[in-house]
Order: sequence, then structure tokens, then C-alpha cells
Amino acid sequence: MNSKTKLLLQKNMKHLPKQRTKQFIWVTWLAKVLAEETKCIYSIQQLTNYQFPKQPNNYDFSKHDEKVIQRAIIMEEQDFTVYVEHQNSFKVNGKTYDVCVSGRPDIVAVKDDWVIVEDIKTGKRRKSHKMQVLLYMLLLPLASETKDICQKQIPHGRLIYPDGIVDIPAWQVDDKFRESLKEAIATITSSKSLKPKPSSWECRYCSLSYKHCQAKMAIFS
Repeated sequence: MNSKTKLLLQKNMKHLPKQRTKQFIWVTWLAKVLAEETKCIYSIQQLTNYQFPKQPNNYDFSKHDEKVIQRAIIMEEQDFTVYVEHQNSFKVNGKTYDVCVSGRPDIVAVKDDWVIVEDIKTGKRRKSHKMQVLLYMLLLPLASETKDICQKQIPHGRLIYPDGIVDIPAWQVDDKFRESLKEAIATITSSKSLKPKPSSWECRYCSLSYKHCQAKMAIFS
């Protein structure tokens, strides 16, 4: 093999997905499935099973980060102990399914025995936002990284929007929600490969590139 061929192979290898040693799901992926905001669960199944090269992201996080800081200051002024973003990172390994679910809520605030998990949103309201916070509420007390912060209780949830606050009480983490979550995880982690359901809107914002999804390529070709 000459050096030119070797370099070409190395370049192509960089674009190949790597199979995960264990299935992995971000809370934000699950939230979209629970909210039925995504019809193409194939893409989430692929991301759960494989690590793909990162795609360019033009999203400006500065506005969101600024809002998180502002909200943290407000909570501290109300005598809460505030944990922000990376301090709240967690991983929970499933019992029924061999999968790791990971997340990172914007804010966890604690005052005495009152625990609140908040997520800051800068855009319009979506059902998946509520599902996302419900997942945080369920999983934070189970994760080794955050169970002590949560005092091993299901926290109160909040969504912070530019035009108001939505409270999500702990009782909404009920049997119906847990069953829906179990069904979603069963679908995503199934050994049966799902078929793509391409659409111009979903494909445009999908994390899979054209190189890794022929259905997406067909939509925009």
C-alpha cells in the first residue's frame, strides 16, 4: 500500500461511525420521541448505537448561557444553593434494558428539603421541553452523580421561557409517564433496525449527515 492510498483510507476512516460499547441515549433524544415530535426514530436508534463524527453547529449558545447565569443569580438571591450545567451532568444505567441515559439540566437549586430542576429555553414552547424536564426529574435522584443533591427525592420541575415560567410538579412523574418511557427505550434499543422516515423538515435538522443516511441524501438530491 503506497502512502497516498494509506492517507486516503485514513481520511475515509475518520468519517465512519464507531459502534458504541454500550447503547447510549441523551435525554433530549428521548424527549422528542416521548413528545412525538420526531417521526424518524431511525436516526435516534443510529445515534444510540454508533458514535458519528460531529457535524458543524452554527447555533449561538451565548444567549442561552447568559439566561442560565441570570436565572442562577435570581435563585441564589432567594437563598437557594445553585448547581449549574456541568455540575448537573449524570448517567443512569438501565435495569430492564442495557442502555445508558445521560443528561445535563441547566439548573438544580436546593433550599432545605426543597429541590427544583430548571431548564432554560430561549425559543418557542414545545411539548418535548416538558418531557425533557420530566426525564430530569425522574433520573436525577437515581444517578450516582446527583442523587445526594436531590436528597433522593423527585424534584419539582420548571421550564423558564422568555415569556413566563411553567411549573411541573413531582406527581407528574407518574406510572403513565414511566410506561411511555419504557416503551420508547424498548423501541430505540431494539435489535431490529428501524427504517428511515425522511421528511424535508426533520432531515434538515437531523444529526446524521448525508454520508450516513441515504434517505436524507435522497430528500435533498
